[in-house]
Amino acid sequence: MSPRARTGGPETPAPRSPAAALGTTEATAPTPRGRRSRDEAGGPVHRALDVLDLLGAPGGPSSLGVVEIARQLGRDKSQVSRLLKLLADAGYVDREPGSLRYRIGTRLFAIGATAVDRRLRDEADATVAREAVLLGERIDVGIRSGGSVMTISTAAPDSELRAAGWVGRTMPLSCTATGRALLFDLDTAAIARIIVPEGLGPAGPAAPRSLDELVSRVTDERRRGWALARHETDRGLLSLGAPVRDSSGAVVAALGVSGPESRVDPVLDEVRAAVLRAASDLSRSLGAEVAASSPGRATARAGPPAPSTDVSALSTPPAPERGAS
Repeated sequence: MSPRARTGGPETPAPRSPAAALGTTEATAPTPRGRRSRDEAGGPVHRALDVLDLLGAPGGPSSLGVVEIARQLGRDKSQVSRLLKLLADAGYVDREPGSLRYRIGTRLFAIGATAVDRRLRDEADATVAREAVLLGERIDVGIRSGGSVMTISTAAPDSELRAAGWVGRTMPLSCTATGRALLFDLDTAAIARIIVPEGLGPAGPAAPRSLDELVSRVTDERRRGWALARHETDRGLLSLGAPVRDSSGAVVAALGVSGPESRVDPVLDEVRAAVLRAASDLSRSLGAEVAASSPGRATARAGPPAPSTDVSALSTPPAPERGAS
């Protein structure tokens, strides 16, 4: 109820309905698209959440004016204007310079990034522990760190030595299945900006030796929705990886399985299905809308790379083999 209504007086009668108290019309007020109305519960918190929902709606405009927000929410314009000022003062919305339009604020981005990071790590720990038992191989979840993939969660069967799968370990993006899965959203120029400063790095006998070769592999793997690295970090090692996406559809991590080729190759189809399922489950836990066919979804969300650009400086001779996952 508004302050004026609480003071009473002949010229300020009490609202006749909850809808009137919230600044809406009666039963004819439109319900925001994609959300159920919160009018039944009432209160300024719910009204603020409706505004934030509208400004942050996937696929919607990046900013909206007061009149459009009021129209879509079915609320009084002056009420929405006051609410937007409060949200802007708290940093939850920003007013665009030189206009009367509002957009999601930087404080919400910071909160969201922290929440996704914590949830990713928590959910990744549970996922790798479960899948390692089911598959009998080491499972890793990694994120991009410069030109490398950094493991944030790993698990292996009790019978396996875990020395090669510690959290915080980094490996080149170019020669690992999880590393290339992290590149699925990027075109040639973006991949070059990541790889060129550090180079391809040391790798096994079958690893890409140039930017052209790396982009070609990423293109093929993006199309099918999963990456495969065979003899790329160590001779005899085989690994598969698939991207993990957040609520915006962006690749934020990758999940992979690694093991001896002699053990993984005979059950490759089973392992591939498990990797895609686990990556989809982890994506859903982060709010992603994952279709039943993970490969198709991955292809749909990732655009084709730009025309290949040869960077001769990235060509490297075969490097000595080393242990890796």
